[in-house]
Amino acid sequence: MIHPATRLVAVDSVIGRGVLATAFLPRGTITWVRDALDRIFTEADTQALPASYQDLFDHWTFQDGDSRHVLCWDIGRFMNHSCDANCGGSELGFEVALRDIEPGEELTNDYATMYMRPREQFECLCGAASCRGVISEAATRSGVDVMQDRLRSVLPLLDAVNQPLRFLLPPERLAEAKRRLC
Repeated sequence: MIHPATRLVAVDSVIGRGVLATAFLPRGTITWVRDALDRIFTEADTQALPASYQDLFDHWTFQDGDSRHVLCWDIGRFMNHSCDANCGGSELGFEVALRDIEPGEELTNDYATMYMRPREQFECLCGAASCRGVISEAATRSGVDVMQDRLRSVLPLLDAVNQPLRFLLPPERLAEAKRRLC
């Protein structure tokens, strides 16, 4: 579930829609939690899908750190890519604001941290100073490493920030995230 202080908006004719903050979200805010309404696909589930679903499946799901594909049920599925993402942690089953996010600012992920497959490569249009130009499977390992460093620095803030989504984050998932990162 996406943070309640967000809304879906039209970004532009190239990017399409995106998720904007409607209130200030301080660094360390849980911005998304995988919940019971999100659909999880194992690799076997993925292989069983008809070929005609593949492009849609690639577009609307992301792969987590356990080789499962996640289809978000809410507007979280519209979070766009940035090489300088302000949210991260999808592979942990929840995301955290990596820096302060201002009202009206788009919430973004670094898609290279979502265990891309070769066919999912795309030309990046994010405009960040650190833009890599092309986002591909080749960038996944370094992207994940960088994201994990950024996550290590924000996880201690989770208890210091108001967390409307905390009720959805099982304590064991948070404990596992801390074990994996620290």
